[in-house]
Amino acid sequence: MISTIASEESYEDGHVLFYEGDVGDKLFIVVSGKVQILKKMSGGEIKHLATLKENDFLGELALFDEETRTATVRCEGPCTFLVIQRNDLEQLAHEYPAIAFGFIKALIRRMRGMINNANTNSNPAPKPVPPAAETVAKNSSKI
Repeated sequence: MISTIASEESYEDGHVLFYEGDVGDKLFIVVSGKVQILKKMSGGEIKHLATLKENDFLGELALFDEETRTATVRCEGPCTFLVIQRNDLEQLAHEYPAIAFGFIKALIRRMRGMINNANTNSNPAPKPVPPAAETVAKNSSKI
């Protein structure tokens, strides 16, 4: 289902997919390669928040809340993505609610992982988070 609305895009090392503060209208699923998630802190320094790899997705926050991008994303080596436009994702979610539910579950897992990592004193070994695209695919197969 997702493959019917996604286009494939490839970029070289160092390419910036989007900058913090940009308007977001696309969701990216990493097919190959790695991307760095970077955040400009109040003092001006750049903080590395995460590295995402194959089967992870990014750019979803701006799609769901229609706010600007919360971080900058830069390719770490050559990368290939499946790219989904906001309007196409909204239409697919209306037609197949299980896909929307899959994204919600993946977002909750990601948030739980961030909370567990931030609170290492009470939980020194957080559970690994399965790739986000895997969660979405499992739910879309239930249609």
